[in-house]
Parts: sequence; C-alpha cells; structure tokens
Amino acid sequence: MRIDDVLASYTTTKKSEVKKIIKQNRVLVDGIAINLINHQVDSNINEVKLDGKLVQFPAHRYLMLNKAIRTLSANQDASLPVVFDALSPDVNREGLYIIGRLDFLSEGLILITDNGKLGRKILEPEAHVEKVYEVVTKEPLSETAVAEFASGLVIDGTVKLAPAKLVVTSEHTASITISEGKNRQIRKMFLSIGVLVTKLVRTEIGPIKLDEQLASGDYRSLTKPEIKALSRYFN
Repeated sequence: MRIDDVLASYTTTKKSEVKKIIKQNRVLVDGIAINLINHQVDSNINEVKLDGKLVQFPAHRYLMLNKAIRTLSANQDASLPVVFDALSPDVNREGLYIIGRLDFLSEGLILITDNGKLGRKILEPEAHVEKVYEVVTKEPLSETAVAEFASGLVIDGTVKLAPAKLVVTSEHTASITISEGKNRQIRKMFLSIGVLVTKLVRTEIGPIKLDEQLASGDYRSLTKPEIKALSRYFN
C-alpha cells in the first residue's frame, strides 16, 4: 500500500497534508525517514510511525498455490476448473489476482496476492525475475540441448529469446531457468529443438520456492521471511 494512502486512510492526516509531513521527516518506515509519497509499505513486514506513534493498517495477502494439472490460471470460468476453486470459502477473494499464470496442462507454483505493485514489478521484463521449471520429455534430450538453450532459442518463427539455463538430469528430464514469460514459452522452446514436453512443473518464482509439503491443488499463506524476500519488488 502506498504510504500516502496509509496516512490519509488510517491517521487523522488529510490527503492534502501528506506530502508536507513526509518532507518534514515526520514519517518513519522501519525507523528510517522516507521522502516519497508513493513509497510502498506492508504491515506484514513494515513498521510505520507518524510523529513517533505507530500507525495501524491492513496487511496485504500473499498465497502460494501448487496448481493442479487441468486447471485454468483464472479466478473464474463458465465450464472449466480454475485455481481459485482451490481456495477455501472463508478466503475473501476481493482484490486477489494471480502472479505467474501457467497453462492448462502445467503444474506447480503460482502466487496469489492483493498487492498490485508486486504483481506489476515482478512480471515486468526489466525485473529479470528468474523462474525455474522441471520438465519431462517424450524424446531424449540431446547433448547439444544445453548449448542451444544457452545461446537463446527462436520460437514462433521469429521471436528470439534470451539465453536460458538448462540442466539435464536424465535422458528425459531436465530443469530450466528463464527470466522471460512469453505464452507457453517452455513448451515452445523444447519444440524448437524437436522435443515434446509431457510434464511441466514450475518450482520457483524469484526468491519463492514451491513448498514440497504442498499437495497438488493445495495452498498456504507466505511466511514473513518469504514476504520479506519479495519486498525488493515493492518499490
């Protein structure tokens, strides 16, 4: 949440006065005076004080979900199951959206949050946020696959991709790390070298790793250390 919105909504400060009191160094975030009215804060991990008094404000919500195969990365659909179906009825869905969509047949890590700034920052190409996937392939992986991925593949005929890190773990399994997020990118990358992906599981988005204890279709709230790790994308 923006600091000016916090001050205007959860203190007696008028919106027109926020810029002035920030310039006067009266607002501290974790003990440090801030000077930007659009500075992002989250009461999960940040302490905000105005004139030495603690400001109470609602925390953002962050969920880690282990997407099941054959579910849409969406909050609703007329005929197909969606990842939001996994959320228990007591979860308030208002304002929640998905970070890191996966295609219908893919599985693994998805983040769900109401922190809009995080979603925009972590997905923008300039952020170069790495995502890690585990794949199973129909055809055996050749000895040249690692070098081909490292040089930057071409998909959809003309789309040149950034270099990717491929680690072959067996003849038909591998781990791949990318910093882009084009539609069905992983599957298309392997198809460009003549290999069909039969299973695709995302295990990491930036600093967040899929909890191995989460069964397919299950979810949990992020821990404070996990939220702290994401905070680099708040501002």
